[in-house]
Amino acid sequence: MNRWNYSLMMNHSTYCEIISLRFAIKLILLATVAMHTVSGIAQSGEASAERVNVVLLVADDLRADVMSVYGGPVATPNLEKLAARGCLFTRASCGYPICHVSRTEIVTGRSLVAEASSGKTIAFDPTWTTWPACMRQAGWHTVYSGKWHVQGTPNSRGYSATSALYSGGGSAGKPLSFPRTPTGLAVTGYTGWTFKGADDKPLLEHGIGLTPTTDAIITQGAVAAINHRSNRPLFLHVNFTAPHDPLFWPSGMENSYSAQSITLPENFRDSHPFDHGNIVGRDEIVVPAPRSRAAVQAERAIYYGLVANLDKQVGMILETIDRNGGQWLIIFTSDQGLSLGSHGLMGKQNQYEHTANPPLIIAGKGIPTNRRLNTNCALRDLYPTCCELAGVPIPHSVQGKSLQRLINGHASQVHPFVYGYFTDTQRMIRSEDGWKLIWYPKVARTQLFHTPSDPWELNDLSQDSAHVRRKQDLARALNTWLQLQGDSAPRLKL
Repeated sequence: MNRWNYSLMMNHSTYCEIISLRFAIKLILLATVAMHTVSGIAQSGEASAERVNVVLLVADDLRADVMSVYGGPVATPNLEKLAARGCLFTRASCGYPICHVSRTEIVTGRSLVAEASSGKTIAFDPTWTTWPACMRQAGWHTVYSGKWHVQGTPNSRGYSATSALYSGGGSAGKPLSFPRTPTGLAVTGYTGWTFKGADDKPLLEHGIGLTPTTDAIITQGAVAAINHRSNRPLFLHVNFTAPHDPLFWPSGMENSYSAQSITLPENFRDSHPFDHGNIVGRDEIVVPAPRSRAAVQAERAIYYGLVANLDKQVGMILETIDRNGGQWLIIFTSDQGLSLGSHGLMGKQNQYEHTANPPLIIAGKGIPTNRRLNTNCALRDLYPTCCELAGVPIPHSVQGKSLQRLINGHASQVHPFVYGYFTDTQRMIRSEDGWKLIWYPKVARTQLFHTPSDPWELNDLSQDSAHVRRKQDLARALNTWLQLQGDSAPRLKL
């Protein structure tokens, strides 16, 4: 068998049919695990005992505050165990809250505010050394599993192999396997996406677009990559699709959360008070404003089910790691969070904490256990942090900062400020003590929040005379940083 393969039957087009087949699907998945082969992964040899294996797990649009590991309502026991084995960060920053830009920042270790302002796909500068390319050059076997959403191909970005690659294209004009969600919404995301085999040909038997089993397939690809390690250390990058829309109940977890039981957050609103820069974007019109509480509860119920299933998939990967033994560095995060009704928004294209502050857990070799760090960091810091923990030189193109000294208690701060940005419509700065200034250049508006005392960001202090000096200081720091980054958006007047 020359390609990664699963024997799932995914040619049904209604949600009712997948419910009736869910137990058969589970059995088929379990029966075919032993048959999996992975594109480019050696089938023999023992993993290196000298150098650490690295697993980077990235969710999609995952709010930290819905998970029990962060005090939320969805039980996430496997992530709680992972956090107990390492460090949980409460104040990470995603930079640019949209999938392909945030993921590009992760793999390049760079801020892309200047490159991303146009809203177009980010082209990779040939002088940038990507994270997987850096690890491959240092001797790691680099494998990619799951959603591919940056410019180019996995091989061109430094991955030696793929396992359960899920990417755009390959549907050959065939319709979506699931054109509508359980709540009746028309599917507008991931249209035409398919799994690809070793020969890059689509595996249409696994469905077109998102399905109730997409993340289970990605997990099996990741498990296969771990189980078939070569005599080189492994660098495995796993990108899940959950809980990104369209929202489908995971197979076997249908109606696991009741919409009526969902408590909406304090900052729920039926619409946003002004055009923040994406008011008519795809994410906002899937469930158009003004939104009823019932409509948002219905979407959140399935979202919670997806989060619970994501924790289950992470648990399967962690169990596989433990069975294999050796030294491991495990990083769990998300490209960004999501609004899902907070502040009158549904999407991720904003600078509020529910979106800009994704979850982050780092565990394994060189990481103290049971630590909670309430200090600024950014997702682009993960690349240099991994390099330092693995004993690999940090490339000159990397702008992020290693968190190793922070993790080990040798530093109390890495970033006095973190920054956020979206197209040319939003700019944000958040200080180490939790003051946040958001600037909307297109509508000439600002917001000022003190996040420690106002975690729901309901009390805008931007017009409060008691905070004029603070606002000016933050604006000056933001303008200085944007100037250094070569940003073309208008500066905030002091």
